[in-house]
Amino acid sequence: MSANLRIAFYCVIAVALSSCATGRDMIWLHPSHLKAPVRVLVMESPMSVDSVRLQPVLAPDSKPGAPAAAGPIARGQAHAQEIALASMDAALGKRARFEVIDSPQREIAAANFESPLAQAEADRLRAATGADALLRFRITDYGLTPNSWRKGYITFEVASTLAIAGVIAYRGTTAAKAAAGAYLAQETIEETAEAYAGFGALNEVWRPVRVEAKLDRLNPVATVWKASETGLSDTSLSRLVRKVPSAERDGQLDQATRRAVGDLVSNLSLALGG
Repeated sequence: MSANLRIAFYCVIAVALSSCATGRDMIWLHPSHLKAPVRVLVMESPMSVDSVRLQPVLAPDSKPGAPAAAGPIARGQAHAQEIALASMDAALGKRARFEVIDSPQREIAAANFESPLAQAEADRLRAATGADALLRFRITDYGLTPNSWRKGYITFEVASTLAIAGVIAYRGTTAAKAAAGAYLAQETIEETAEAYAGFGALNEVWRPVRVEAKLDRLNPVATVWKASETGLSDTSLSRLVRKVPSAERDGQLDQATRRAVGDLVSNLSLALGG
């Protein structure tokens, strides 16, 4: 198996396991607490992806940092957030456990995903909207393999190489120890280069989109659930050997976004007993 396909395979396995990993951070609600649909106020926080990372996705024909890239990147971000919000509303609307609250309060675009919700703010939202819970979400990676995948893979490869070099150094002569050091440096560079080449191939074929979300109960205030999911577009390996038209690329991004959001809502519904 080539390096590119091997990395892509590892990343697909990471996607398959992502739902299991998030479960460690959940605080569960017992189904008996849910005698009626949960009235949810949905707020989308701004994308947490900087323009440098977005340019190869949204303005691939512009030079890095070129002023001409600013417009396509801004329009792409706005579109991504519109698709994500519409997908979230649609996915929640199909679940009997939830009732999405249509309120001007949900238009607070500056909702800070990282900030804990204070009881005073929770009380204000509850009084203004009648909501039981606040669902906040944001896009953290768009058309690119999540940073956590890259760090995890490279850390594994470096650790494996280090172990091999350590055995050589422990068992060998001074010359062998020197060779082990050179081996470690060379292998680390090669594996890192191969990893990024593989991630680039995955980006082109599947355009990964990662979305994270958390649900805050309003009375009393508490974060009762949080998770992240990475969606992938349909598979077409021919994208590796041809120029992908912008319309096809945009379709991939929309599809990956919808899949990430859909998986999050399924995850949430299961967590709440539905």
